[in-house]
Amino acid sequence: MNKNHLPGVAPDDLIRHDFQNLEARETLRTANYVEEVILMQSVEGHAHEGHGLFYGRKFPNTTQDDIARALRRNPAAVKADRQTLIDEIKAFVERAIAERASGVALNGEGQPLLRIGTFRTMTIDPDGVLRGLYLGGLRDCAEIRTIAERKYGVKIGYGKSYLVDKTVMHDMGLSGDKLAREGHADEIETFKRRGLIVDGPAETNDHVSYMYIRHRVGPGASDDAAIVAGGLLYDLSTAVGVFLADAIDTLEKYVPCYSDQDEGIAEHIEKSWSSLDASRDDAVRLAYLAAAPEGDDEIPDSSLRHLLEVDRRHDQCAIESHLLFVAGKPYATQELDHGQTTNTRFYAYLENHIAEAQGS
Repeated sequence: MNKNHLPGVAPDDLIRHDFQNLEARETLRTANYVEEVILMQSVEGHAHEGHGLFYGRKFPNTTQDDIARALRRNPAAVKADRQTLIDEIKAFVERAIAERASGVALNGEGQPLLRIGTFRTMTIDPDGVLRGLYLGGLRDCAEIRTIAERKYGVKIGYGKSYLVDKTVMHDMGLSGDKLAREGHADEIETFKRRGLIVDGPAETNDHVSYMYIRHRVGPGASDDAAIVAGGLLYDLSTAVGVFLADAIDTLEKYVPCYSDQDEGIAEHIEKSWSSLDASRDDAVRLAYLAAAPEGDDEIPDSSLRHLLEVDRRHDQCAIESHLLFVAGKPYATQELDHGQTTNTRFYAYLENHIAEAQGS
């Protein structure tokens, strides 16, 4: 129980032990401080699901603020670090639109975006990255997924993050877990009227947190599939752009001021870049290709952490494997999604899926 006496918040010692365990056994293909902010978000997921060192004990109302404080981090500083990573991608977008971006995914100081060392030596086409950011930023929004469901006859499921008053949430008998797992499309307006969903400045405090509310239940979508499909349909640079959009979607969950920044970047590209050679119909197609069929274990669903986690047996992480495959270069066979599938099985599935979609 936290200082506001809301139940369902993990004890500080469990948070610290889980974080220390993750930090000791995992290496992400990024700078140390970026690794830390990603692992902190993983601890939140562990607390909600009872995974890791929580050993089945679920704490569904644990927030990133709780994680930061338990680890003796300044929440404002952690949020600022995450927003800086997003802002560097936004600055790259502006340079690319103005045709001033280099052929490497670097920030203005010559450091790789997201501090991913692989980007230092990877040649990219800025136009392709813009295309990928556009498609990746749109394919996850509710409107695009709804159209994809209707057009292709599939069930995807979707939701959106909102500012949530945790005191009202508790009074309504809800929890972070219920909001994230159950379908609430018909209750959104009720949530707003009762003050569960908060309007106004998109900032958090001890009572208000940025939380995911599921609208419709469904199998969801695979970021891995969106990245690789973007690359197969277009090129390597498009795959990089889709990946960056997915990374923004993760990072924006804990920043100083909340908004759908990946969708906002996509809309900015749509309005400001006259050379855009993709449309919302293409985003609908990508949403369909990334949809996870019910009961199918050949599509991995990797978080940002798992995309960057280095498999020490091969010195390769999943995002490197995906980009190598798209580029037609050799890659090591490795397990994905906690061993549910391998990259080779996944790529074969996705190639067939794309071929069937193009032939239909």
